[in-house]
Amino acid sequence: MRLEQVLVNLLRNALDACGDGGRIKISVRPVSETVRITVSDDGPGLDADMRARLFQPFSTSKQDGLGLGLVISQDIMRDLGGDLVAEPAATGAAFTLSLRSAA
Repeated sequence: MRLEQVLVNLLRNALDACGDGGRIKISVRPVSETVRITVSDDGPGLDADMRARLFQPFSTSKQDGLGLGLVISQDIMRDLGGDLVAEPAATGAAFTLSLRSAA
């Protein structure tokens, strides 16, 4: 349930960023003993200032946002023994969550 909350938050952020007609990509790949899930979009991306504050409470680029979604998501991932990071992206934004593989 908590992992689902993280994925829903990332997908909502991507939908907000790319709007109608935008594209969202979800990729899943094994890396060593972890599984990495990346959610990326083709929206306007993150400026350097926002990128520096992404995981700080109350930092948001949304007019009606609280700036807590990514903070809570990162905390959940760490509680699950994983991590959530922003990835460099040529266009749009990309976020990768990593978890230890169950197998």
